[in-house]
Amino acid sequence: MLILSAAVARGTFVLCEYDASTGADDLTEISRKVLPKIPRTGAIRSYVYGGHTFNYLLDKDLIFLCIAAPTATELVFEFLNEFRRTFEAVSRRSNREVELARMLRDLIMRYNMENGGGRVEQVERDLEEVTDVMRNNLGKVIERGERIDSLLDKTSALKAESVSFRSSAKRYNDDLWWRDQRGKMFLGIVAMAAIAP
Repeated sequence: MLILSAAVARGTFVLCEYDASTGADDLTEISRKVLPKIPRTGAIRSYVYGGHTFNYLLDKDLIFLCIAAPTATELVFEFLNEFRRTFEAVSRRSNREVELARMLRDLIMRYNMENGGGRVEQVERDLEEVTDVMRNNLGKVIERGERIDSLLDKTSALKAESVSFRSSAKRYNDDLWWRDQRGKMFLGIVAMAAIAP
């Protein structure tokens, strides 16, 4: 259960409250004890008192308070903002406590149904998706690593072949140069023999 209890108060005077908890603690009584201890600074806060997590939203002279599961702070603050908007809308139409209490009960039930177990399941599904994506990415990294190793091996082989090719090409060029030089020397000797009587 996400939202255990909620109340709206002007100072310490409770305007509307609803306790959805099924535990032995009387959360309405606990929230009434907490109301005077809430500092009037800061707009929205959360703290722990008496083993319960209290979240509150200050709006002018009103305090919107809820006791909730400690793991869903973002949803609780979303609940408090919606609680404030809904309370303002309903209190403009009617200031009857019964209608305000019904509105609060319905809002708590809706959040507990939509965001309670469903939210945990959604987080678990999201976590499973992230895990699958990470496994897939890890597989791709390993495969890429194998390809890189293969490329490194091929690069080493090409480097060795290029060194061998370079030395062979140099030897071939040297041989050609010497052949050319021998040919020139031979032509020089033939030319000298033709000139000499």
